[in-house]
Amino acid sequence: MFFLSCAFLSGQDLVVDRYMACPIDSVWNSSLETLRAYPVTKKDKSNGVIETGWRVEYVEGAKYGLFQREGMGDKERSQLTLTMKSLDSNAVRLQIAERRQHWGFRGGARLYDWYPVEPSQQAVNHILNNLTEKLEAEGCFIES
Repeated sequence: MFFLSCAFLSGQDLVVDRYMACPIDSVWNSSLETLRAYPVTKKDKSNGVIETGWRVEYVEGAKYGLFQREGMGDKERSQLTLTMKSLDSNAVRLQIAERRQHWGFRGGARLYDWYPVEPSQQAVNHILNNLTEKLEAEGCFIES
């Protein structure tokens, strides 16, 4: 069996595909366990979709202005969508999409606001690594 993987930006989303030789119930349960740090807002097992709400993290923001002041309250938030599709009784295609926004200085009438930024490949890789560890411990094969 030939497996392939890809990652690409779709607008402001990062989308990553993984193929797994594993029962879909194992992928579903391990995915929910892996996403414990995110507020899960949608669990639709029949359609293989898990969506999270926004998870906020504090980050160091860009300096601005003549005196290179620090931004006040710079933070980023990310939202994930996991989609699972059973290819046969023991093969699953998992797709993870991340959307990310930054809260920080924008200037103008709305000094601070959320605005789209490039998603974090590092954050998605962290989730994939945790999920892979859980599934491999169950005897599943995950393409890389």
